[in-house]
Amino acid sequence: MSPRPKTVTGAAAEGALARILLTWEPLPWEPLVDHFRVYGAPGEDAPDVDDEEQLVGKTVYPRFEHRDLDLAGETWTYRVLAVSDAGRRGRAGDPVTAASTPSVTTAGEAVATIGEVDGRTLEHHLAPGSYARIPEEHPDALIEYVDGEDTPGEAWPYLLPGPLDAWAGSRSYRARWTLTLEAAPTEDHDLALWFVDTTRKGGTLQVTVNDAHLEDLELAIGATRGSREGDATAEGSPLVRSFHELPVPAAMLRAGENVIGLEITAGAWAAWDALGLYARR
Repeated sequence: MSPRPKTVTGAAAEGALARILLTWEPLPWEPLVDHFRVYGAPGEDAPDVDDEEQLVGKTVYPRFEHRDLDLAGETWTYRVLAVSDAGRRGRAGDPVTAASTPSVTTAGEAVATIGEVDGRTLEHHLAPGSYARIPEEHPDALIEYVDGEDTPGEAWPYLLPGPLDAWAGSRSYRARWTLTLEAAPTEDHDLALWFVDTTRKGGTLQVTVNDAHLEDLELAIGATRGSREGDATAEGSPLVRSFHELPVPAAMLRAGENVIGLEITAGAWAAWDALGLYARR
């Protein structure tokens, strides 16, 4: 009989936004590992690796990403075991516990938002598949949105094109979101940018606040399906959600009109889920 795989060691878990990232030490080539099985349970008690209802995922790599966790943050405990190509299960490694990072969309107070954080593009203009109309409606490659006057369904296209999008004229499109603050903030705020999908080309999203540079974000390598499919929460959806939450220094904001600028300066489109400016509680 072929030997069992060795016990998984070196497991570590790190919380991130709406997900927890697990890693562990690779195993020797002999016996050949077919896959790893990751068991998880909410809280700090170790999962039962004999209970397949507690199986949260499988992977052929010594890493796993537990996705789509509650935006308010969740604590999970995991154990990982290996299964050989002969179907023999190794012993599970020691349990490891981590908590996902709470989103500012739940921890903060919304100042202004476009769309709902729901894993869908469907509330946005032209969704889920009429992207070809974006260059027709925005021939100058500029998207303007005024908070309190415009609505996502009428004025915020579900895709922001990039320079590698030939269908959009191979240009960088700029989105300008204008919002009004009654007074200049004394505390830092947070900007949430959530995407339903991006392309396999990835890219760079430049973010400005009142024409001052805030950050250049690296776009995720996505599924390139969000231009035609609008629901990443559907069972079996191939869409790759991604999200960024950036601190905005109070000094960058002012009383009256403020403009948040968004431009894909390299790469291809990103499909919006939602975006918002949040005050800290």
